[in-house]
Amino acid sequence: MPINRLERFAHNLDWNLLRTFVVVVEEGSITRAANRLLLQQPAVSMALKRLEQSVGHRLIDRGPGRFELTEAGERLHTLCHDIFTAIVRLPEAMVSSGEDIAGHIAIHAVSHALNPAWDRAIADFFQLHPRVTVGVTIETTTDVIRSVERGVATLGLSDGIIPEGLDKAPFCYERYALYCGRGHRLFGAPDARLEDLRGEPYVSFLADVLGGPHMGPVTAVRAVGSFGQQVRALAFNVEEVLRLVVANAGIGMLPIHLTGPALAAGELWQLPPHENLPVTETFRITNPGSALNPAERAFLAHVADVAPWHWGEPHQSN
Repeated sequence: MPINRLERFAHNLDWNLLRTFVVVVEEGSITRAANRLLLQQPAVSMALKRLEQSVGHRLIDRGPGRFELTEAGERLHTLCHDIFTAIVRLPEAMVSSGEDIAGHIAIHAVSHALNPAWDRAIADFFQLHPRVTVGVTIETTTDVIRSVERGVATLGLSDGIIPEGLDKAPFCYERYALYCGRGHRLFGAPDARLEDLRGEPYVSFLADVLGGPHMGPVTAVRAVGSFGQQVRALAFNVEEVLRLVVANAGIGMLPIHLTGPALAAGELWQLPPHENLPVTETFRITNPGSALNPAERAFLAHVADVAPWHWGEPHQSN
């Protein structure tokens, strides 16, 4: 293609169509994309059609019960991801370095991602760099990963399946057990069996949905034990899952190191299985393609060697 045609294409392209395309792919639905963009469904459908006409390829193969990116759609989505990451990070890339480091750090994390060694490293960092500011946002697993992919977050703390394009390092390990509230029929029963739990209403984390994109060890225990198929309540943070289990909305899996007070107060009871309990891993994730400001570069270098925390191990009890 001659260079003048390439330039003409870039000049004539409505860049907002790329934004719409990315949202459609992320939502997996024209209707959900329209809701997120605060547009009417026909407007989103027309935008997708205009983009397909502009690039000369069908991008999404969609029909009743079917929504799949074509090969051209996959390539365009990858390019759009790189474009938007670069745009999001433009303000940070323009910040100049200096001896007195300043700038903002954005940390996006799932709830209760805890590592005491990390906390000490953060305290040391802000003593060294008092002009640096930080913002912490608590999100679902999916949203943390998406924030890092887009370059919105300097760093993410997340469980789940981390995409290959992101860098990851272990942050902490948590052991989970199954619990019920005081009003449950098995509360206080020392001889409860796993088969007694089949069909019991379940309180689930959003990332712990059977068949979801981030199934892990906790989900595997549910599948093996044949419990938790009837999800009565969903929550994205530990506090809400704990509250719902205590309220007897259903049984639920919780990190062992966070249930001590409720157990001591007689609000929770641990159910089987009692052996081979699942351990989840939370990762520290970053986007190697993000343009970082001086504060972000200094912060990531400062915490790079912080060891993961193994909750429940005697040598790492806090």
